Amino acid sequence: MDNNKSFKIIVLDILLFFSYTFLFILDYKIEPIVILLFSIILNLIYIYLDNIKIRYDMIYGKKVLICASIDNINLIDLYYGDDGRNIIKKVYKIIKKNISYVGLVKKYNGYFVIIDKYNNRNEVISLVNKINEETQQLLSDEVFNISLSFGIQLCKDDSDYSSDEKKATIACSNAKKEYLNLYSFYNDEDMENEIREKQILNSLVRSLKNNEFEVFFQPKYNNNDNTIVGSEALARLVQNGEIVPAKYFIDVAEKYNFTSSLDKYIFREVCKKIRELKKNKIKFNTISVNVSRNTLCENTIVDYYESIMRRYEVDKKDIELEVTERNANGYILSNEILKELCRKFNVSIDDFGIGNSSLSVLRELKIKTVKIDRAFIIDESISGRKILDNIIKLIKDLDLDIVAEGVDAESQNIYLKKRGCTIVQGYLYSKPLSFDEYKNLLSGGDGNGS
Repeated sequence: MDNNKSFKIIVLDILLFFSYTFLFILDYKIEPIVILLFSIILNLIYIYLDNIKIRYDMIYGKKVLICASIDNINLIDLYYGDDGRNIIKKVYKIIKKNISYVGLVKKYNGYFVIIDKYNNRNEVISLVNKINEETQQLLSDEVFNISLSFGIQLCKDDSDYSSDEKKATIACSNAKKEYLNLYSFYNDEDMENEIREKQILNSLVRSLKNNEFEVFFQPKYNNNDNTIVGSEALARLVQNGEIVPAKYFIDVAEKYNFTSSLDKYIFREVCKKIRELKKNKIKFNTISVNVSRNTLCENTIVDYYESIMRRYEVDKKDIELEVTERNANGYILSNEILKELCRKFNVSIDDFGIGNSSLSVLRELKIKTVKIDRAFIIDESISGRKILDNIIKLIKDLDLDIVAEGVDAESQNIYLKKRGCTIVQGYLYSKPLSFDEYKNLLSGGDGNGS
């Protein structure tokens, strides 16, 4: 790359300045056609300078390409509507103010691409820190805590814009994975992980299309008389007769919004199973279905649930929506979709106690049931038991139903029973069952077909 490319920016900027000055002084003396021609020339110069790929090639020496993404942009758009654009504009101005005169920032749908020169790695880190700090200060009066994630690609002399932009985007995705991780520098391992994730995602899409996801049911029991009082529907990926552990794909599913498609599929399948149970006159209690964070962002999800329930003649008492506390707390509390779900359906809070806004969830949302997270059940320390006792007391005082999940030992079950927590779910009573096994259990069998 030669010095002429970098020099072009200076020359064109000077030309732009003197051209505007010339037009300003002589505006009243020259013909309109001349003014028009000058305007066209100036606009062409501006377009040329404002093209990020051209500017990328013009920067001589060390250059950096940064992908900056506004975290939770979909939720911001959902909450603010058209006003969300003002937030994007504010962030854009902050970025533009902090980059050098040869740098350029372009805004897209919820993210920005920045190119600039740099001297060393620490200088780049200082830049993204400064942008993030100013963003948080400027928007501190907003309902949401606006934060950014940065993906950084330190460009090589022989690299090109397209590949560097992709690398910065991958690095930005990695930065988003960790809550406290503001930025991530790209490395070759990131590309390998990205390829692996895309392969997993493609496999998940194929599996959903080929009906390889099955619904399993884990019963909930009353530990006073050991009767079944309900169940939780769980998605299981079955390939070649084997269940694929969720840990191998759940992170990818959430990252690429696959969980929303899976939620809809599982809800529809559960409604089908409920209709079959009713047709065969098999008595059952409420079945709970999980709702992911991504699903809570869909404007049409309430209508979808209602239409599916009408299609399969499912009553409101037959089904319960389970929202994990970490999806319900914080900024989600302002989510009108979640509030509407609470008004129209029976909603339970799952994994209660592990989020940072447990009390806010109970105060703000009209819920029916609280499921205590397994972490509090298995903790048999003195402090752990005191915390569990107070959680149970709080839920009871609020006149809400309690379910203890992850009960795997009789000692846990006895302790819960003594505290009046009588609805339990866990391997002590039953593993998740296939639908045929669950039907057999409801019909008086042992859940194993006998």
